[in-house]
Amino acid sequence: MTDAAYRHLKEQVLTGCLRPGEELREARLAQLTGFGRSPIREALRRLVQEGFIEVRPRLGYRVTAITLAGVRDLFEMRLLLEPAAVELAARRAPLETLEALAPPVHVTYTQDDTEVRRQLLTTNREFHVRIARASGNDRLAHAIEGLLDEMQRLLFVSIGRRGLPPDHTHEHTVLHDALLRRDAPAARNLAMTHVQASRRLVLEHFLG
Repeated sequence: MTDAAYRHLKEQVLTGCLRPGEELREARLAQLTGFGRSPIREALRRLVQEGFIEVRPRLGYRVTAITLAGVRDLFEMRLLLEPAAVELAARRAPLETLEALAPPVHVTYTQDDTEVRRQLLTTNREFHVRIARASGNDRLAHAIEGLLDEMQRLLFVSIGRRGLPPDHTHEHTVLHDALLRRDAPAARNLAMTHVQASRRLVLEHFLG
């Protein structure tokens, strides 16, 4: 039950259903979700450790706010780690692993298509996670997965309603092609360009 409560609450945070800065109470969350207070409490503790929730002494919990400094730190980390993982994947991963990487496709949807939006951003994250795992470096992949969780929340909050532009999904396809060719330098450069493009999209929202 604790694992189920954790997964549920984390998805609520990552998809913006629990908004940045929103106040949380164990009893209220238990009532809304149907989980007991004990699983909810343990789930919240795990999310505090991951940085998605913060404790407010004597006041309960709050969803961690998204700050401009935090956004910049996140992209700085991605630019350091993801190109390295992509390069390693191009050099090391079995061909069948690279062939199985399915780049997300561009889908047009309306602002009310919440479930479609969630699925597309989840697919986007999974593509990057699978490349990181294909690097063969478990520590590197684990670090990138944590960054991509934070990235998913940023995308929902910043560009979720507009959706990912066609160029963004096209970049996935070009990157996949470079991996299949085992062109490690090209794959690394494409990964860096892709992260920089994501940074521009997100910062456009936060800088207005």
